[in-house]
Amino acid sequence: MAEVTLTLDGKERVITVGSETILEAAIKAGVEAPFSCRSAICSTCMAKLEEGTVKMDMNHVLTDEELADGYIVTCQSHPTSDKVRINYDF
Repeated sequence: MAEVTLTLDGKERVITVGSETILEAAIKAGVEAPFSCRSAICSTCMAKLEEGTVKMDMNHVLTDEELADGYIVTCQSHPTSDKVRINYDF
C-alpha cells in the first residue's frame, strides 16, 4: 500500500493505492481524475511525478524527454515507494 497525494484543479487529495493503478485508485476514491483510453495511448491521464517512484506497465504516448522530465500516465502507473506525489495541473 502506498499513500499517494494528487493535485488536481488546485486541490490536494490523499488516497491509498494497493495493487491497482493510481488512476483506478483515484476513481475508486471519488476523485474525478482525467482519463479516456486507460491504455497509455491518449495521454489524457498524464501527470507530473513530483515525489516518490512508480512503475508503468505500458507507455505508448510519452516521449523519452517527457519521461526524463518526470511525466507519467496514471492509467498504467503503480507506486513503488511508500509515498508518491503527482500533479495533474503541471
